[in-house]
Amino acid sequence: MTAAELSTAALRQQILTREILPGTRVTEDAVATELGVSRATVRQALNSLELEGLLVRNPASRVLEVLTLDPDDVKEIYRARRVLELAGVKAAHGAPEEALLQLKDAIAQMKDAVTNGDVVGFVEADKLSHVTTVSFLKSRILSETHASLMRRLRLAMTHQEADENVMTDELHEHQEFCDLVVAGKIDEAQKNLTDRLNVAERQMLKSLIAPPIHAPE
Repeated sequence: MTAAELSTAALRQQILTREILPGTRVTEDAVATELGVSRATVRQALNSLELEGLLVRNPASRVLEVLTLDPDDVKEIYRARRVLELAGVKAAHGAPEEALLQLKDAIAQMKDAVTNGDVVGFVEADKLSHVTTVSFLKSRILSETHASLMRRLRLAMTHQEADENVMTDELHEHQEFCDLVVAGKIDEAQKNLTDRLNVAERQMLKSLIAPPIHAPE
């Protein structure tokens, strides 16, 4: 990886883990000093993160800031997720076994996380199940669009909390979804997914006022 790519990855990680909070100003000089790289390298990294939507320019000062999501942003993101993910479910009908195995593997990772009490692993496996669903569309551009939406959504999270009961309940819902997709019961799978996204959206909107009780879908 180039210096610019490494710098982009480092900054992205700091933003997504909330080491750099939404609304924080991000300047070339400060980042160059922190990462020990040139301003030209930082400029490339900031441009990449701006294109990803994680950084935006303040309309008044024109200074880059970490994106802050408001309720309307969250609603738009979930609206787009429904379009992409439900289309992915439809495209899964008749998918080859090797493609369906990726979805099964995501659920298996969720099971392992529940067994080990691994909240972070559970969240990552959860995300993988949704990424895999969109991958049934076999479109790089749509998958990249979905990945961008998921990154932005994480900016609205204050922290991740979950207990064993919450993870177990969500695992059962995901397992049911996987079984429906594999069985070719597309309408039922779409309903399962829609219900879960609706609940997750309500939790996310609530979290903008009060911390969520567990990580969003």
